[in-house]
Amino acid sequence: MHRVFVTIAMVVFATPVIAQSSLGIQGLDLRFAAVEDEGGKHQIDVQSRLDVAITDVHGFQGDVAFSDTQGGLIGHLGAHLFMTPKQGQKYGAFASLSDVDGRTMTWGSIGVEGMLALTERTSLEGRAGMGISDVDSLDYIFGDVAVSRTVFDDLILEAALTLTDFDETSFRAMSYETSLSAQFNADGAPWGFFATISHSGLHGRDGVDAATRVGLGITISLGHSGGVAPETRPFRTVDPVAPLVRRDLW
Repeated sequence: MHRVFVTIAMVVFATPVIAQSSLGIQGLDLRFAAVEDEGGKHQIDVQSRLDVAITDVHGFQGDVAFSDTQGGLIGHLGAHLFMTPKQGQKYGAFASLSDVDGRTMTWGSIGVEGMLALTERTSLEGRAGMGISDVDSLDYIFGDVAVSRTVFDDLILEAALTLTDFDETSFRAMSYETSLSAQFNADGAPWGFFATISHSGLHGRDGVDAATRVGLGITISLGHSGGVAPETRPFRTVDPVAPLVRRDLW
């Protein structure tokens, strides 16, 4: 747990330096949440997403996330290379690596993703990918879709669905996770509040009953970060294996 708080402190104290950087950094999105997990235990989630411009139309997003769970502390690193060829469109490729503290367990994912503005207030995001774990060489494929909409100018609602297929002799099931989140940012303020609820379960031979997870937290958006426009909204940090680890099923 102490590693989580050390990470928070490092990010907070580094914020002024990041905000003044001339290295092409466009924006930084920070999220800190208190979560009641699927087992009813209270945990802490920390997430940061950094947006860097490479050219006028190419960019890089880096993700760092920590999630304290009953299955162990999950650390997640993600990288996104993307293009914004025209206003209202963003697409590219991603790769991620996750690890559980205190256990010999690592998994990674790769895939493609995109974001499209449907209207000035609504955007659609989607991705498809595959991955593998070093535990029994278990592999998987997954898809994720999310819709975000600005309501009343200061409130953003997001609904998302992630489906993951595990098809191995040792483990065979279809994992699903649905989520709904609401984020409020006061006009002109870099900080805000958010609430989220997610519901996850498994169907198939190794399926189990679904469970619910809720969280409350604060968000800090610096630079050109936030909103629903693809130009400023970060890609979602998606980890299709995390629901299994949080419930100690893997």
